[in-house]
Amino acid sequence: MQPGATCLDIAILDQNPLLASGISALLERQEALRATALAVSPELDMREAVSGPFDLIVLDPSEFTLTPQAMVARLRDMFGGARLIGYSATDNPGLARACLAQGFRAFLSKTISFDALRTAISAVQSGAIYLDPRYADAILATPAIQRPPAPARGLTEREAYVLKSVARGKSLKEIGYELALSSKTVETYKARGTSKLNISGRRAIVDYAIRSGWV
Repeated sequence: MQPGATCLDIAILDQNPLLASGISALLERQEALRATALAVSPELDMREAVSGPFDLIVLDPSEFTLTPQAMVARLRDMFGGARLIGYSATDNPGLARACLAQGFRAFLSKTISFDALRTAISAVQSGAIYLDPRYADAILATPAIQRPPAPARGLTEREAYVLKSVARGKSLKEIGYELALSSKTVETYKARGTSKLNISGRRAIVDYAIRSGWV
């Protein structure tokens, strides 16, 4: 690490100590990252002393007996304002929605690549929300009749489609390919939609999408 560089402290909470240690060891190889594997009980009780403080907490919410609301309250008591990243081996869109609604800043699948995990960590560190695109697709892969309709708010069908796709982690190029439009045209739809909703930036789009039931 270069002198004066800021080090990001990350805690990996998992009931599988080998998995937590493995992820921590990989993260430790990265510049300006310091990772600690912590063994925890199903009730989120520490099985060892915690050195802390930590900037980010990575854990699998499906491993614990607490509700997302109780889990976040417990984590706040333990780690203060550390940002939370959820990762899970279970395909449970409801759990992902609940965790994001309670303040998680990212939700990932345990099958993602290590590069994707680093991307998520970087995004959350910068203040953004990150959704694993594959997991976001699973969240939205429920029958249309079960999804609440998108709030009108004056959005056209194209504007709503673009904003939903951005919230799911797709690039303007990917959205343009799906709609047979140029990236510039997609950007125009995005700008019009965010202007109508009085929001700005990807983080605000994701926040709005979560509140509106789009993801």
